[in-house]
Amino acid sequence: MPIVAAVIGCGGKTSLIKKTAAYYKHKKILISPTTKMYPPEIKNADCRGILNPNTGKLEALPPDELAKLVSQYDLTLLEADGSRSLPCKGWKENEPVIPSYCTHTIGLASINALGKAADSKTVHNLAQFLAITGLQEGEAISQKALQKMIYEMFKNSVGERIIFINQAESQESIKAAQELLLELKKTEFFAKLLYGSINNEIYQEV
Repeated sequence: MPIVAAVIGCGGKTSLIKKTAAYYKHKKILISPTTKMYPPEIKNADCRGILNPNTGKLEALPPDELAKLVSQYDLTLLEADGSRSLPCKGWKENEPVIPSYCTHTIGLASINALGKAADSKTVHNLAQFLAITGLQEGEAISQKALQKMIYEMFKNSVGERIIFINQAESQESIKAAQELLLELKKTEFFAKLLYGSINNEIYQEV
């Protein structure tokens, strides 16, 4: 059965898609956005979308066209969210854009957001983020706030849920990521909970 994974969240979506495609290079792979993405340079995968010449980004194919395409591939990786390269986000009602036929939803969050100020330099869609987390603008982002953000991230999730806490590279950040995931694990909401570093190709399961 083909695997169709929607990749959502903040901090490393395109990098994770590229690393996953490289790892499964023996498979027939499709990469496509359901929102917008910069075309990744990957030799062993088909990258489909509608190129916007003004932005240089690939935009989503018509939903019916994408639905037909995925059946032709072993693995489809959909970039299904946008965060403007910021470590946190508040999601609007129609976000993330996850097709109903996905077999997995993979969410990313950056542990480096912990302790940063909840403001427009750190958060995409700040008003929604503040409403989700209960923080005031400028207040430090706590572990509890990240938990609330992560659950909200998965509100439109389809299939098996996987959460990955990225940029856990120092002893301090690794410990913080572990603590965050152990709290999330108590609900049995996620099929897999991982932390590590996409850039360094380090993945540890909790």
